[in-house]
Amino acid sequence: MKPNIIFVLLDGARWDRLDTSKDFVKLSKTGTLLNNVTTAIPYTIGSVNATFSGLYGKENGIDAYYKMFRLKESVKILPEIFRANGYFTACDLLSNKIISKRGFDIHQSHDEYVDDLNERHPKFIKDCLNKSNGKPLFLFLHFTRIHTITVSEVLKKYDWNDQEFYDKCNENLEKYDRVFDETGKYSLKIKNFVRELGIDDNTILIFFSDHGTGVGERFGERNYGSFTYEETIRSFFLFCGENIIKNRISSKLRESIDIFPTILDLSGIEATFERPGQNFSEFLINKKIELDDKPFTFSETGALHGPFPSPEKPNVFCIKTPKSKLMFLKTPNEWKLFDLENDPLELNDEYSSKITVQSDLKNKLISWINR
Repeated sequence: MKPNIIFVLLDGARWDRLDTSKDFVKLSKTGTLLNNVTTAIPYTIGSVNATFSGLYGKENGIDAYYKMFRLKESVKILPEIFRANGYFTACDLLSNKIISKRGFDIHQSHDEYVDDLNERHPKFIKDCLNKSNGKPLFLFLHFTRIHTITVSEVLKKYDWNDQEFYDKCNENLEKYDRVFDETGKYSLKIKNFVRELGIDDNTILIFFSDHGTGVGERFGERNYGSFTYEETIRSFFLFCGENIIKNRISSKLRESIDIFPTILDLSGIEATFERPGQNFSEFLINKKIELDDKPFTFSETGALHGPFPSPEKPNVFCIKTPKSKLMFLKTPNEWKLFDLENDPLELNDEYSSKITVQSDLKNKLISWINR
C-alpha cells in the first residue's frame, strides 16, 4: 500500500531553538530528526522549489526572489510525480506564489492574519481524505505563525540599517522562542490528528524548515535572505511514520535537495530522471545504517531584505563542510571563512589566515557559482 505523504512547512523555524518547545521535543521523539540540513536558498519561495524539485535554483529556474513564477517547464516537481503515481495532491499555503499549481488537485492559500491554522489544517487534511476517493494523499501544509510575527513586528517596523533592532537581539530571541512554542504545539496537534483519523500507520509526516530567522545577530539581516550564516541557512527535517526510526537525531551534514530522492524512495516511486541529491531513506528505517556527512553543501541568496538591493541573480554564496564555511558576497566583493567546529556562531573571519583551506573551498565554490 502506498503511504500518505504530508509535508508540514514550519516557515522560519530555527534548528537551534527546537528544544525550547516541549511539544516539539515530544514530537521529535516519535521520529528521526536531521538538524544540519543546508537550505539551497534561505527564503521560502527558493527553498521550497529547490526541495520539491531536487534542484538548485539555477537549475530549476528560481534562483532569485523575483523569479517566483519562473519554474522551468522541463522540471518535474514532487506533486506532479506523486499525482502521476495515483496520489491525490493538495496544498494550503501562505500564497499561491510559493509553488506552482502544477500537479496539485487542490492548490489554495490562507490569510496568515485571519485564519487559525490550528483549526484550518486538521480540517483540510480530513476534507482531502474524504475527497481522495481512496487514493493515497500527498499534502503540503504551510504553517506561517513565525512569518506573520516577523513581518508585522520586524520588517514593517525596522529598516535594514535600524540599529535599534540589532541592539535588541536578546529580547528579539525571547520573543521568537514564544512564537516557536506555538509552532511546536501546532506540529504536535497535526501529528495527533493524523493518529485520530486512523491513518498514522500508513502516513509519513515531514516537518521541515525552509530557512531560519535572524533576530539581530548580523547587521543587515533583519529576518532572512540577506546572508548565508547558520541562523538562516541551517534548517532541519523531522520524519515521522510507522516505519521511521523513533527518537533518533542526526547532526550529519545534508542539504535540502536530498529530500527529493529520499521521499520518492520511501514512497516506492522510481524516478525516471537524475537529480543531484543523495537518498538517505535507509537511514530513516534501519537502525543499523549510519548517516555520513556530505563532504560539502551549497547555498545562495539574493540579499532579499538589504543591505543590498535584491538582484535578478544571487549575489551571496557559500560552501559549507562539516567543519568550515566559505562565504562570498559579490556586491562588496568580499570573502569570509569560518571555523564551524571552534566558532559555531561565525564571529571570527579567518579568510586571510587559512590560505590552504580557503583555496580548496574557493575553487569549488567558484566552480559552482559559474556552473
